[in-house]
Amino acid sequence: MAVIRDFLTCAQSPVAIEPGSEPIPLTAGSFVIEERSGAVFLEAWSDDRNIARKVTGIEADERGRLALTVERFGRKTGTLLLVDEQAPRGAAAERRLNRLTVRERFRRALTRRFPGWRLRELTMEADLQHSLSPSYPRALIQKGAAAWAAIGAEGSPDQALTFGLIWLDYLRARERRLTIEGLVLYLPVGRERTTCLRLRWLDPRAARYVVLAFGTDGHEDEVDVRDYGNLDTRVEPFREQPVGPGEPGPEKWLETRMRSQIRLVDSSLLDRPVYGQVPQFTAGERDVVDLLAAEPCGRLCVLELKASEDVHLPVQALDYWLRVRWHCEREDFTANGYFPGIPLRRDPPRLVLAAPALHYHPSNERVVRYFSPEIELQRVGLAADWRDELKVMFRYRR
Repeated sequence: MAVIRDFLTCAQSPVAIEPGSEPIPLTAGSFVIEERSGAVFLEAWSDDRNIARKVTGIEADERGRLALTVERFGRKTGTLLLVDEQAPRGAAAERRLNRLTVRERFRRALTRRFPGWRLRELTMEADLQHSLSPSYPRALIQKGAAAWAAIGAEGSPDQALTFGLIWLDYLRARERRLTIEGLVLYLPVGRERTTCLRLRWLDPRAARYVVLAFGTDGHEDEVDVRDYGNLDTRVEPFREQPVGPGEPGPEKWLETRMRSQIRLVDSSLLDRPVYGQVPQFTAGERDVVDLLAAEPCGRLCVLELKASEDVHLPVQALDYWLRVRWHCEREDFTANGYFPGIPLRRDPPRLVLAAPALHYHPSNERVVRYFSPEIELQRVGLAADWRDELKVMFRYRR
């Protein structure tokens, strides 16, 4: 109790924060700290809420911040932060506080949406061996032999699907006695669209998916992925844009090599014309190169190129593939002057992922397992000296 009292005495503007909830100012007359039966209890209240917690330990004692281990109703443990809002905090402390807040909101959402299920695991720890990111809270919820994997996101929600599929696949390999039905994605409302578009092209036989979109009030609603059908994409009329080897960046160099020797990569393709980035994205920059080629029969082929290891390569390729498919069905490429003289087919395009063989991220193969069987996908591995000579080391079809 002395540590808590000392902190509050020195603090200029102390507040109590349970991650995921609004702060309660600890002003005179708005809190009580007392000892009962050898245990320390802290109660605090504001105009609209109150907390009463048994303090069982101190997790961290830092400048302007005291993290307490507390016991809530039902003997459930948690963290209560005492923070001096006037004290300067470093970036690391801010990140820790934000991570705790995200984790607690995520926990509450799962508890509300899965009543009667046990939250068996909740973590934000990094696991580099299994490509599990510390930026996204991960959970395993269980009821008997049934279970769900779950992942949450606030910042960078468009990357959550990759790490969610990796987490799902990891749990299925680890928990052999459970039937892990699918993946729950907890995403900010208004920023779930990209993920929902991608989910429409995952294999429903491989896993089920639930998307919970949460607002600033801390509550969430389940969204229907089927409501996300229209794409924010366009095809501009064709204009010749020469590409030269002098352009900077390894991806551009790889693009130049692939354009000039595309039949070496895939002998079923026409060597010309080959277009780069035809469907235009309206949001964000992409650090991958997309090429669009055709077979003599008129079937299109999307080629996604990456010169370095990228855990998100499969879902980035899926973004481009589903846009090409969209425009192909509507005959937008022919209407805008692409592939002149070639009667394009309207069936789904093929998808080729191409990268140096030693620079495929080890999780890429795990992610593509969940793609729809409608996506005919091939991975091509290039020799390490591709800048000097393009050589194919392997071709794997899914």
